[in-house]
Amino acid sequence: MRNIFIVFEGIDGCGKSTQVSHLHNYLFRKDKRVRILSTREPTYGQYGKKVREMLSKHADPYSDSDKLLDLYVKDREEHLKHVIKPFLKSKDDNIHIVLCDRYYYSTIVYQSVQGVDTTKVIDLNKDFLKPDLTIICDLEPEIALKRISSGRAIEKFEKLDFMKKLRTRFLDLKELMPDNIAYIDTSGTEKETFDKIRKEVERTFPFIDF
Repeated sequence: MRNIFIVFEGIDGCGKSTQVSHLHNYLFRKDKRVRILSTREPTYGQYGKKVREMLSKHADPYSDSDKLLDLYVKDREEHLKHVIKPFLKSKDDNIHIVLCDRYYYSTIVYQSVQGVDTTKVIDLNKDFLKPDLTIICDLEPEIALKRISSGRAIEKFEKLDFMKKLRTRFLDLKELMPDNIAYIDTSGTEKETFDKIRKEVERTFPFIDF
């Protein structure tokens, strides 16, 4: 039985975390063979905690680029070794699906906008497990920032000009990488957005009993 690795990406406030939850619940209901792990990066491991602390305490979006890059890569190595790969390597008659909220695409986008050479970032991430499908939730930064500010405090990378650059880099990823990337407009309602995601998942994985 084939196991599946799906990644959700996009700027903060784009709705990806909400859609991870919707897809998790949908897949769980649709096929009794499905076993699902929803996870995220940065993790709450030793390196991920350091990243989260920096994101919450440091205001300048362009600072700490090399340090963040190093921490993200180390966090990803741990995440894959101890969480993602063991789950995907499970050998039984079920379909094991990992849904990951952010992955190496965010590192490529965020740290390159911070000023790190894009080729360097890609090279540091090129040997990591490639997702079967990457869904990039696309939204105008102005709308995303409004959604964020209504729910919590603004963090390091959540500045309008910076977010505009991030969105442009996310939109360039499909030309930059050979991965299976799908762009989903998330400007509508949660249901409208999920309907688009559901159709993309059903098209990509026809062997699941939808």
